[in-house]
Amino acid sequence: MHQLLIVDDQPDLVDDLAEMIPWEQLDIVKVHKAYSAREALEIITVHPISVMITDIRMPGDSGLDLIEQVRASWEKIRCILLTGYDDFDYAKRALQNQVTDYLLKPCEDEEVLGAVTKALKSIEDEWKSIASYQNAMQSIKLNQPALRNHLLMELLEGRRVSFEELDERLELLELPLRQEVPYSLMLIRLEDYFDRYRGNDVPLMEYAIFNMAEELFADTFHIWQIKDKHGYLIFLIQPKPGTGSSELDWKDKAENKASRLQHSVKQFLKGTISVLLSRWGPFPQQVKKLYDESVIQFRQHIGSDRELLLTLAEQPEPEARSVNSLTHLYDPPMLVHLIEAGQWEALDEKMDAIFNELEQKWSHSHEHILETYFMIVSAFSYSIHKSKRWIQELLGEEYKKLVNGPQFHTIQQLRDWSMSILQVYKQSVDAETKDSRSSLVRQVQDYVYHHLSEASLQSIAAHVFLNPSYLSKVYKLETGEGISDYLFRLKMEQATYKLRNTSEKVYEIAEGLGYMKTSYFIKLFKDKFGLTPQEYRDKLA
Repeated sequence: MHQLLIVDDQPDLVDDLAEMIPWEQLDIVKVHKAYSAREALEIITVHPISVMITDIRMPGDSGLDLIEQVRASWEKIRCILLTGYDDFDYAKRALQNQVTDYLLKPCEDEEVLGAVTKALKSIEDEWKSIASYQNAMQSIKLNQPALRNHLLMELLEGRRVSFEELDERLELLELPLRQEVPYSLMLIRLEDYFDRYRGNDVPLMEYAIFNMAEELFADTFHIWQIKDKHGYLIFLIQPKPGTGSSELDWKDKAENKASRLQHSVKQFLKGTISVLLSRWGPFPQQVKKLYDESVIQFRQHIGSDRELLLTLAEQPEPEARSVNSLTHLYDPPMLVHLIEAGQWEALDEKMDAIFNELEQKWSHSHEHILETYFMIVSAFSYSIHKSKRWIQELLGEEYKKLVNGPQFHTIQQLRDWSMSILQVYKQSVDAETKDSRSSLVRQVQDYVYHHLSEASLQSIAAHVFLNPSYLSKVYKLETGEGISDYLFRLKMEQATYKLRNTSEKVYEIAEGLGYMKTSYFIKLFKDKFGLTPQEYRDKLA
């Protein structure tokens, strides 16, 4: 479905083209009319125009000026020139601005229909090309490293991906890993010598190590790598078919290759690395668990020592009451991000998940209540301060509870208090948004009051430093009236006042209200009131 814009300073011609041609045959659902370049730009700003038909010579900016402005910001719009001037210079400038067609007046309806049909076909051909399978696959191929990194990071962070979806994404990204086949994670930390590198040199060294690892492991293992948020180089390795039949075989081979990697890095890159190999598990089960466990073991068993190689053995099942952290408290999306972005529904779901886990698994643990309390307060404080507010001013008496520290004896008490302070913050944000929008409406109306003759959506948006499309939607949400309708209403009210109370000529009134053509002003006035301006004045007399 498409929308068409017709621009000409002759209202009768615009109306004829808009109303007499069966545009619905071309799947055009709406035809917009503009009588100047300025009006055309206002329409384009808030409506998804597919094709624009414009005259060349108009008061103010010409049709060619208009096309140049459209090309600068809306390059997908197809432009057709409709003019009475058969001039090579016009045609040359039109071609420079990629005009789809150049029609001379008078032209038959069939010519106009043909030109618009041609323009719409070029749009459809372009989008078909963009959306084609071949182009999509080419784009995926081009961005394959980034897409592979993104998928592995999802698994490391514990994002849930169904078996079917994972198989599809692995195949699409040409990753030959197989589900239910054992895998291990290898973590590498760059150490001596590498800390001398700065800026762009660091990624080059990491890239060299990635390549070395791939070269050493490729004969036995499929390898998938990424750099994590801690600075470790992470490798997910999985045995290739026919390279061993037991976990012991794969473990020995992985250790041997990791040792050779350490030696190669020291020999050729003149630096040292420490390596940790996780225990084995069927892919993709427990990727996050193995990763978290490996990071902790790296810190505990390798620590600040250098050039170590550690392989984790299978650990016994933990006792039922062993200590662990809260999963939902740290799983993405993080609390701080939801609060900061004002995602209130998602925040409610997150809080429910956190407290349900707390009640089901750690109801006996005051330490886990403390952990939850500090995490919520940290996220809450960060978001409030980032929004340039003071917690004390926002919470009032509740601030004392926060200052005095957690005095909660039950999970329900913490839950009630947490939800109450988040509700206070939400109400504060909503009130600020409403105040901000009310202020915006006042700014718009004040500007229009003092600049009625030259006011337009573009000039108003520039005055309040906002995007025209956003401004138009917000203003209508707040007032129930679009800015263009508001401007038109004020101009017509001003026109009737001057017709009643002054002796100004009709053309003077039109000019004072910003209408470049008196005939256009007369037409708008008659459409509004059923009388021409002169008939309106004569009737009052």
